[in-house]
Formats: sequence, C-alpha cells, structure tokens
Amino acid sequence: MSYPEYQADLQRIHESEVYGRAVFDTAARLARDPARRKKWLALKALEEQTLQHYLDYMARTGQTVVEPKGWAVKGRAEGAALAVMPWRLAMILVRNATGPFQEKFLRLKTHAQEEEREFFAYVYAHEKAIEAFAKKELAREKGSLKAIESLLAG
Repeated sequence: MSYPEYQADLQRIHESEVYGRAVFDTAARLARDPARRKKWLALKALEEQTLQHYLDYMARTGQTVVEPKGWAVKGRAEGAALAVMPWRLAMILVRNATGPFQEKFLRLKTHAQEEEREFFAYVYAHEKAIEAFAKKELAREKGSLKAIESLLAG
C-alpha cells in the first residue's frame, strides 16, 4: 500500500492502542463502581487485542515497529481523569476521541490491498465499536458492550 500518509497512519494505530490501553487500564483501576470497572476492562481488552493484531501485521509484512513515545503516559493521565469525572462527561470524551483515529483508520482501510483489507477493516471496526459503546452509554441503552464483545470473540 502506498499513499502519502501511509506510514503516519500506520504508526497512529500503534499510538492509538498504546494510548487506549493505558487510558482504559487506569480508568478501570481507579473506578469505584464495579459495573464501570468491567466496562473499562472490556475496552482495555479490545485495545490489547488490536495492539497484538498490529504487531502481528507488522511482523508478517516485515515492517519496522517504532515504539510510540509519550502515548502511555498521556493515556494514564487521561484515564485517571476519566475515572473521577461524571460518567456522562467521560462517555462524551471517549466518543469524541474516536473521531480523529477513525479518519486515519478509514483511510488505511480504503487504500488497503486485497491481502491487507481484513486487518485494516478490523482496525477501523474496533474504533467504531468504541464509539458505539460510548454512544449507547450516553443514550443509556442496554448492551453497550455488544460490539466490543463481538470483536473480542471474533
């Protein structure tokens, strides 16, 4: 795959997963409500799974992995903030945070060649699942983890 933003977009996957894992891990550790802790841990599990898929893809395609600097620290700080703020505000921030990542991941999916399409479709779907979770939480709908759990099971 080749387009001007390809390497930056690919690196953004790594940054996103390291960041998300740190955010959700910290939020889960600091959450007082067991139901919310469970939700944060499900999001963390999805980020860990996606990070592993990314690392497997990079190894399979012989590309160099560059560890993202500062993203875990930023994630821990923001996870701590999410854990103590009102749930509604936390969900608005989670929902809004997915937008910039979705843009990059959709671009990767759109430019993917046949043999890469499944991987990049998954990366995009995982970000959409996080957005769907936050939207359902904001709407107080049941089954907010459905898309997350589906990807974790798949």
